[in-house]
Amino acid sequence: MAKEKKERKSYKLTVYDEDTLQERWSFRLTSVNIVAYIGIAVVLIGALVWLLFAYTPLNVLMPSRSLNSYRDDMLALATRVDSLENVIDVREEYFATISNLMDGRLETAETVADSVIERQKFDFTKNKHDSILQTLIEEEEQKTMAVVGGSNQDRLKKMSFYMPVKGTITTKFDVNHPGIDIAAKGDEPILSTLPGTVIMATWSVETGYVIQVQHDNNMVSIYKHNSTLLKKQGDKVEAGEPIAIIGNSGEFTSGPHLHFELWHNGVAVNPEQYIAY
Repeated sequence: MAKEKKERKSYKLTVYDEDTLQERWSFRLTSVNIVAYIGIAVVLIGALVWLLFAYTPLNVLMPSRSLNSYRDDMLALATRVDSLENVIDVREEYFATISNLMDGRLETAETVADSVIERQKFDFTKNKHDSILQTLIEEEEQKTMAVVGGSNQDRLKKMSFYMPVKGTITTKFDVNHPGIDIAAKGDEPILSTLPGTVIMATWSVETGYVIQVQHDNNMVSIYKHNSTLLKKQGDKVEAGEPIAIIGNSGEFTSGPHLHFELWHNGVAVNPEQYIAY
């Protein structure tokens, strides 16, 4: 005897008015549409959760996003560590140079930061066997401003200075600023103002890439904030020869420019007195 087909059970969900008991809404339920509705609800809930994680701050909780975020943070930290190591190396080299200078083991301070040059007036006529400490004591007794006698001024004015870069002077020479700032176009070459020998080509945190040239008559020229140095210590240069490229390196700068200094007998002089701009 064939089994009788089982009838599918169905249910009816009805909503009545509480006061009148009148039927307001009803809904027929079967096992098939119950499964279908549950599936649709799961899909909708899944889509909503995905949208929340994809387009709200909750996305940082997603594993892939978290890994990418951690990877970016690690790369940023690695870059900062490399920069700090570079700064530490430069400072260690600076302190080593100072130690060698105090012991009289160096003839020229090729790696001394230029911020020290701004605070101290080194006498370039001193013999390398002279006492460094005695030199510093003598220089501290000198005036802060550059005071050059008439005979020295006449001698300097007879020298033919070459304009280091074509541009506009934005900061003048004064007591607290022993040089001039010249704004110029990016990638403009920096030219040696006189023939001479490069005695320093280095980098410092404050003024970036710096090059210093020793000239005749105890004249020294200093060029700061360069983007690239074209010469190294010991190179001979001619007046008007490119020695660097203008830049914006170092902490003490706010745009591409050249900070240019002239020193005579260990004393800063105003470049505008000898170079026409």
